[in-house]
Amino acid sequence: MAIVKGPCMSMDARGQLGKSLVFIGWKGIKDVRSHVIPANPQTDPQMEQRGFMSDSVAAWHAFTRTAYDIAAFNIVASIQAAIMSGFNYFCKMWIAALKGEIVPFAFSNFVTTANTGGTLSWTVSGGGAVLGWQRSGSSPTVLGAPVAMAGGGGAAFSGAISGTVAGDYVYITFETTDADSVAVAGIYKVLILA
Repeated sequence: MAIVKGPCMSMDARGQLGKSLVFIGWKGIKDVRSHVIPANPQTDPQMEQRGFMSDSVAAWHAFTRTAYDIAAFNIVASIQAAIMSGFNYFCKMWIAALKGEIVPFAFSNFVTTANTGGTLSWTVSGGGAVLGWQRSGSSPTVLGAPVAMAGGGGAAFSGAISGTVAGDYVYITFETTDADSVAVAGIYKVLILA
């Protein structure tokens, strides 16, 4: 990195000079670099990856989601090894499914239908899945064994968790066992009411 003092006979210079030099400032350090036009080889694998990315972004915008669904994707993203947002996690999983030539879909529209007397009941849209499973627990990183959900086959899934304690949080996520599709789901955080 070439550190400059008084670039171009001034106190500061920023931007491109012709097509040869670029003046920048970064954290108080003035720098000058050669102008480089980034390579953009449009190879078949690169174009395929760009198509996957476009499809995942379109899927994020197309599926009906609530603020609760977005929060659920942010929770599952927060426990990943890499720092990412819920949107990034969704796109990563969607692209992985497309690369594996599996039809992806998203669980969404999670709604609690009852949250009293030690029982939490809910419904969730399964995006056309036939078979669905719920996993729940007291932490997003410690979820129990899969439990079959009622519904499916294009309709919403429903389920219930009993033995809940008022004031505690329950974390719930969803899976599918359909052979030709994969679910992208967040982890929902529900406060148990009295």
